[in-house]
This record gives sequence, C-alpha cells and structure tokens, in this order.
Amino acid sequence: MMLLSMYVVLAISALSAYGAGTSFVLVGDSTTANGTTPNSGGWGNGFCASLVEGTACINTAHNGATTGSFVADGFWDISLSFIRSEVAKQRRTLVTIQFGHNDQKIAPPESMGANMTVMVDTIRSLGAEPVLVTSLTRRSFNSDGTISDQLGPWADETILISQQKQTHLLDLHAKSIEYVEAIGPDAAHRLNRLPDDNTHLNVNGTIVFGRMVADLMAASFAGQLPIVPNPPLTFNITNGIPSF
Repeated sequence: MMLLSMYVVLAISALSAYGAGTSFVLVGDSTTANGTTPNSGGWGNGFCASLVEGTACINTAHNGATTGSFVADGFWDISLSFIRSEVAKQRRTLVTIQFGHNDQKIAPPESMGANMTVMVDTIRSLGAEPVLVTSLTRRSFNSDGTISDQLGPWADETILISQQKQTHLLDLHAKSIEYVEAIGPDAAHRLNRLPDDNTHLNVNGTIVFGRMVADLMAASFAGQLPIVPNPPLTFNITNGIPSF
C-alpha cells in the first residue's frame, strides 16, 4: 500500500512537471471551438479539461471556418500570437489543426491540404509542433446503422498531409465513426447540441469526444504529455459503450 501511494504521488508529480512545461493551442472550426452559446461546441473544452490543472490550453478555433477563411479573417494571426507567446515561455507547444467540415462545402480536398501545408510549415518555423487531426464525424446515419459519411476525402487529405510533412496524426474521423456506429443512433444523438444538429456537441458530447482526442494524443505521444487518465470513460469509448 505504501509503495502504491508513493507511485501515485510520483506519477502526479511527473504529470504536473509536464504540465508546467507544455502548452496546447487548438486551431480549427466549430467542431473544435468552445461553445458560443450554452450547451454547445466542439471537443476543445473536453480535451482541455483532460489536462493536468494549470496546463495552458488555448482554443483559437472558430465557428464556420475553413482553412482559407481562418487565415483571411484574422483568426490565424490570433493563433500565431498565442503560439509565439507560449514558445517564448520555453514551453513545448503543440498545435492541433482540424478542418474539413466547412472546406468540404466550398472546395476540393486538395485546396484544404495546400492551406494545411502552409500552416504546418509556419507552426514549425515558430518552434512549435503541429498535430493534424482528421474531422470529427457527423452523426448522420444510414438506415442500416452505418454513418453516412461525406467527410472521408477531407479526412484522407489530412492524413496525406501528415504523411508528407511527417507530423503526428490523430485520426479522430475514423475513431469517432467507429464509436458512434457501435453505440447506435439513439445514444449518438444524445450527444447532439440540438436534436437535429448532428455536427455540434452538447456538454456531454464535448466530454466524450474531448476524451477521445486526449486518448489519441496520449497514444501518439506516449508518456510525454500532461494528460490525466479517465479509465471509465476510456473503457466505454474503447468498447463502444454509451456514457450518457
């Protein structure tokens, strides 16, 4: 018992040390962004809540953004300002990039990929680390219980850019499809912001998919990051069990 207690104390101390030296900046659209109205948003809040207390986690994602409009409307400049600030504090700064939902509406995947490539290069030039994230699935189902997926080509483009630029990749698209197909439409729609909103998340959805991103991140950076485990929620996600 004494050895176990000592291990727990050491583990918490190690995570806290990581937290003091690590920062996260989140870049993306509304499926990453913090909610702008009550009970709404993307996975960003849930991910930030999974980190050791005091870890910098700055969500600069914006509703309705494409990779092009995010730059054109000045939100990218805001992200870069935070990235520079965190790097200047000599913190390891990881920058997640997740787009696709809105790019899909206006341009082919290759357009998004070209913009993402510039983002990756810019992040690296500032001394930070880009982490590409494929699009969170929409929770729209076919009659046979499978996801009606229109985001696949944009997820594939994200994977391609991660391979070309040799970045870490979190395949949230594949993982979220696997999970919502396993729990089924009724449980999946309980995570919707509104009953007919299959894109945005309520608070419970933010918790579930924020943990999913945290677990993908922890696996990609094994033992390196200040991510606090949540074994019951991770178990449910891994085994296709609804938590809400």
